[in-house]
Amino acid sequence: MANDPHATGDALDRLLASDPTLGARVLRVVNSAFYGLPGSISTTGAAIVRLGFAAIRNIAIAASLTRMFRGGKLGPTFDARDVWRHSVAVAEGASRLARLLPRDGVARGAPDEALLAGLLHDLGLVVAMQGERESFTHLLEALEHNTEEPYAAAERAHLGTTHAHLGEALASKWSFPPSLARVCAHHHDPMTLPESERTLAALVHVADHLAVQVGEGYTRTVQGESLDPAVVSWLGISQADLDALVELLPQATADAMQVLGDER
Repeated sequence: MANDPHATGDALDRLLASDPTLGARVLRVVNSAFYGLPGSISTTGAAIVRLGFAAIRNIAIAASLTRMFRGGKLGPTFDARDVWRHSVAVAEGASRLARLLPRDGVARGAPDEALLAGLLHDLGLVVAMQGERESFTHLLEALEHNTEEPYAAAERAHLGTTHAHLGEALASKWSFPPSLARVCAHHHDPMTLPESERTLAALVHVADHLAVQVGEGYTRTVQGESLDPAVVSWLGISQADLDALVELLPQATADAMQVLGDER
């Protein structure tokens, strides 16, 4: 429906009404601190009018993703629920960073799209866990024995690809917006993208490293990497803003887990 140029808000409302659980999750997100809207929104129809079709589409996808991160404990170092917690932390960080960007120009970011981008950025880990479980287990064992090995190098050795490419492929297969597929592919190297396509990946790159800094969830994919100062400079985010976000991110993540769903 999101890809149908003739779809209407009423049609989206009817679709959400057919899944009351998802509709309730959408309203939880809309009424959460992610949006900070004055007053309470009690129906999905009112949420669509207030926030628009695209925002509700993004929120609906975000509210559904937690189901993918169940039952994925492999060995002592990997649990898919930890990937979910890390993704929620990155989503929270990216959406807050998006609010700091200029309202005009190449760096404009929408908080709801940044939220979804953060939740999706490590989707490729779930693909590897579910689709190549044996090889992924060997990958994790290798990383246990060589704690200094870059994650992407180990992925290429054991999977023949990386979680970035797997996430991009699944996002494209599921007809997610191209901007989200690019985030999956380039959250480790956003400056390789053209400026017009860089914002979301840049926001997620910064939020990813902030989430690692505060130790939220599964952080091994970023271990040994550094926050690219060129990304921070391009976004125009100050060190003071980064420091402030680091301070509030643990509690903000805990609050967001209550909204988006903690599968523990």
